Amino acid sequence: MKCVLIISSGEMAEGASELHRMGYELELYPSTRDLSSLKDTREKESAAFIGRDPCSAERSHVRSLRASFIRMLEDRRYAGNDLIIFGESDAVPMVASSRLEAALRKEMKEHPETDIFRLFHHAVWSPQGNPFESDELLFEDFKTGKTDFNTPYVWGTHAMVIPSCKREKVIQVFADYRLPTDIALEAANSNGELHIRVARHNLFYQHERTKKRPACRIAACLSSYRRLTDLQRQIWCMMDQSYENFHVFAAVKGIPEATYRKTVLPLFEHFIQEGRLTMRLFPNKNQLSNFLDAIRDLDISDYDLFAKIDDDDLYGRDYFKSINDFHQHLPREFSSYYCGFGQYLNARGGYPLCGNGFFSCFGPTMVFSRDVLEKLITCEQDPGRISEISPRLGHSGYGFTEDNLMHKLMIDTGSCNRIRYVQEMSLPMHLVIQTNNASVMRGGLVPGDFRGRNWQISHSRFNAESFMEIGHPQWYDIVRIFGGRACRFQRNDWADVLSLTDEEVTLKWDQWGTETFRRRDDGSFFLSGNGEQQNSPSSQRKKVAVLYIATGRYMAFWKDFYAAAKQYFLPGHDVRYFLFTDHNEVKTPDDVTLVIKPFYPWPMETLRRFETFLSVQKELQEYDYIYFMNGTLLPVSPIGEEIFPNDRQGIAVTLHPGYYGNTRSCYPYEKNGMSEARILPEQGEYYVAGGFNGGRTKDFLSMCRELAGAVKRDLDNGIIAVWHDESHLNKYVVGRHPLVLGPEYLFPETLVFNRYYLMGLKHRVKILVKDKSLSKYGGHAWLRKLV
Repeated sequence: MKCVLIISSGEMAEGASELHRMGYELELYPSTRDLSSLKDTREKESAAFIGRDPCSAERSHVRSLRASFIRMLEDRRYAGNDLIIFGESDAVPMVASSRLEAALRKEMKEHPETDIFRLFHHAVWSPQGNPFESDELLFEDFKTGKTDFNTPYVWGTHAMVIPSCKREKVIQVFADYRLPTDIALEAANSNGELHIRVARHNLFYQHERTKKRPACRIAACLSSYRRLTDLQRQIWCMMDQSYENFHVFAAVKGIPEATYRKTVLPLFEHFIQEGRLTMRLFPNKNQLSNFLDAIRDLDISDYDLFAKIDDDDLYGRDYFKSINDFHQHLPREFSSYYCGFGQYLNARGGYPLCGNGFFSCFGPTMVFSRDVLEKLITCEQDPGRISEISPRLGHSGYGFTEDNLMHKLMIDTGSCNRIRYVQEMSLPMHLVIQTNNASVMRGGLVPGDFRGRNWQISHSRFNAESFMEIGHPQWYDIVRIFGGRACRFQRNDWADVLSLTDEEVTLKWDQWGTETFRRRDDGSFFLSGNGEQQNSPSSQRKKVAVLYIATGRYMAFWKDFYAAAKQYFLPGHDVRYFLFTDHNEVKTPDDVTLVIKPFYPWPMETLRRFETFLSVQKELQEYDYIYFMNGTLLPVSPIGEEIFPNDRQGIAVTLHPGYYGNTRSCYPYEKNGMSEARILPEQGEYYVAGGFNGGRTKDFLSMCRELAGAVKRDLDNGIIAVWHDESHLNKYVVGRHPLVLGPEYLFPETLVFNRYYLMGLKHRVKILVKDKSLSKYGGHAWLRKLV
């Protein structure tokens, strides 16, 4: 049975726990100060009944109670239900709902003339005079014919059943008699206007008023997945609440840590410093675990209530104030929710539109007591105990139906719907539910594979979804980790996750080798210099050939290059240098092979370099690896086996420092359709420089043969690619998966361009590119013998 009790400021619902235990549904009805419904047209009859001026029996709270009963009995939401118990907040039941309902149905059938069934008999302030289990619940006619201080009946209106068709008569009595509610009913009964029957036992009693409980300390628990704009708006909304005794606990999900650190934390740092907000980043999990992540492993012993907050719904400024005010009337173990008609926000033609509807799913309005929260934690820790914790719950598959689980636990522990209270308090806005955005329930937010694995509550890291910003010399992308697999978003490359910790992830790519990425201070991950690669070269000494062209005035760079290379380039390996030059007089050390060649005017020297290398291909066959190094390069720190490509990669190329970090639209690919170097708009993922490349001997010489032929065909057709050999090299790597080195292997001596992206690499420079435009080197034109 539903029990609707009038409650005033400072009062508690004294029987809330007993009502819950005995099977009643409690609804609190706020008292009103609007006295316009009171007509007082029966003032003379009122005076005659009590034998004095009725004003002497009336106080302000008496008039408010009369008006509140009128308002409650007029409420059309209760029309048609004859078995509602109307009363006051001090009413406490002494019999079970099912037992009382059966007795009332019998009484109504046998005494259809009855206007009111009073559920109490004599005055007690404790559970006394209640019927035994064997007693039949009987009623008798109300016997007093006039006011009598010796009446055997208790005066009061704390628990009554008024059939729907009789309520208008009772409303009229409360409106016309200028008397307290109980005396007004007694007067109307004595005058024959009402027929009242009263229980022979106390089925309800009046509890002494409890002192008002302290203001509730509220924990606002917010879990947000992927919706950064909604998260930002919601936190600012929470910070503007009129109620102050609360703290926001936010669990952020669905974004990489680096993005979280750079774009989310700075927005709310001041709230965190003020002690109003706790925000942490978590992997995405089942919905129950996502909610509990907000307060996971934190000391929440000071909090009385735990409010479930959705990131995309709109909460009124007095939302927490109304929750605190409502719970002031309830026992500490009670939870609350809002279920009924309310406001929705959707869209029409792309424009926001607010409408009214029924809140059948009230997850965003749930407020849990500590008892319920502890049960939720137990359900998550041991899903097998769910049916043991609540007989209403028969399985553990609540990963995406957590609201159902939460609501049933609230019912078990004791809960109350806030709808009447909120509506009667006439708050300007309590809550508006958004319905036009993607969500877990409406779709479009959580991938299907994630829903499938998390339908049940799970603790497995295998079923958690996380995101990483991963930097690679070849690319920079977001990688999704889920179900033991990793996926790059930009190129849809997939990999097996071989290991995953907070500091390191090792991926075995489907299309190439195994790579290890280590966490950096900003939360992103970058390819480890020592990361194992599948089919990686062994650590045995290798024979390496370095190709260096120093014709014309470029010979000025050779001496410094050779000294630096001897110190830093592949120490521990057998390196021989092939010096291609037109200077016959050069004296070379034992580890340098001098190759005399003619000088070609610019840009032929750079265009025909692949042809130049092939002139000694027979000698080069003896080496394991070959690397070309441009004449202006200067090694400045150790360069080791990280530049050795595996057998699948074959060759190694280097990202161009001028275009590092830029989008494809900025890359200066060859666009001439007649050129062998042309790259189509849908092709190309990165842009490499021509100054440092190499690889396994077989693969490098194969590349040289192919590119030498492409250059020759272009020249035969009168075509020179826009960036000469570099344009042809970029065409060659399209569709291949070479080892791509970062711009630290071709770092410009002067940062006159692309400074923003390159500054972060300055501390780990491997090879410096001398700036040929500087006067100390003679300038571009001088070096190229153009002047």
